[in-house]
Amino acid sequence: MNTNLIIDQTLSQRMETLEARIAELQHADHRARRWKILAVSAGVALISLAGLAATRPSQTAEVIRARRFEVVDQNDKIVLLAGIGQNGGQIDVWSNSGTNVLRFGANNDGGDLAIWNNAGSGVASVYATSQGGRIEAIMPDESGSVRICAETGGPSMAIVDGQGHPRLVAAMAGTSTGINIRSAVGEELAAMGAVDGEGGIIRVAQNDGTLAAQMVAFKTGGSIGCANSNGSRSAVLESAQNDTGGVMHLFRADGTEAIAAMAQSESGARFSLFGSLQQPVAILESGINGMGMISFLQGTTRVAGLGSSTNGGLLNLAKADGKAVVIAGAASDADGGAISVRSGSGSQLVRIGVDRVGAGEVAVYDGPGTRKRVLSAISSAP
Repeated sequence: MNTNLIIDQTLSQRMETLEARIAELQHADHRARRWKILAVSAGVALISLAGLAATRPSQTAEVIRARRFEVVDQNDKIVLLAGIGQNGGQIDVWSNSGTNVLRFGANNDGGDLAIWNNAGSGVASVYATSQGGRIEAIMPDESGSVRICAETGGPSMAIVDGQGHPRLVAAMAGTSTGINIRSAVGEELAAMGAVDGEGGIIRVAQNDGTLAAQMVAFKTGGSIGCANSNGSRSAVLESAQNDTGGVMHLFRADGTEAIAAMAQSESGARFSLFGSLQQPVAILESGINGMGMISFLQGTTRVAGLGSSTNGGLLNLAKADGKAVVIAGAASDADGGAISVRSGSGSQLVRIGVDRVGAGEVAVYDGPGTRKRVLSAISSAP
């Protein structure tokens, strides 16, 4: 047997097998590359499609209809609920602790918003009324609240105690405004306001609501008044209506006037004491040129007067009809004093004074006023 021939055939078969394997591997590599190219192309296409999808407007439903809408947390607990309430739509919100802390809905007059704290106590609300709208803030223990109203009668704000009694109220009616402080039983204790066209007013009352003091502004000035325990006036200080100055009045316990003092533009001032018949019994006043006078009256008639004149002091005593019967003062025709005694008709009957040379003199007159007798000291020359 030819050994060389067998070796050549075997080698030739191996070469053919090796070439076939190489061709197969090349074919497989070609297919792998083709699939790799296809996969990359597909990926690029998908990315491109995703980009196109992202740039296109999303499809949104125009209407979503339901009778109840719930939002739940990770524990499947409701934290928001939109549904139907007694008067219409209603939205409720719960906290993480499971407390209903907010409700927004409708009442018989419009919108209604209620807020609770985490303990479940109502602390605030905003709601419509038949007259307008209200806002309320409530203490957690319900010991008090604040109410703000904007209604037909005008805007107002109130601080309310736990029993529902307004303790402080601020309100506006038209162009007038006021602040009112009340007791626990509703009695007005203090008030401050402004009246359009007039001015401000302040009132202070006792615990039972009886007026104790008042301050008022009016067109010609202002007034301050105080009252006694039964509410009747006891003192008034105000500006005069005729712009002459200030006026003061003091009253007795029964409300009758006891003292009046006033400033007068022309004469200065006037101070009056009143009797039980509500008429002045004594008057102290300043006169023109700085002179003063004290008058005592009977009814409306001056029966006695003490004052000053250009010559000095002057004393007048009169009858009930006001006619002077005694006049005493500084003499106008001599250096000294003089006393004149007169009849009921006003005629001078007696004059006591100083003569022209400085000596004492007493003159007695008859009824018609004719000098009847003169008593005079004899003066000697120096």
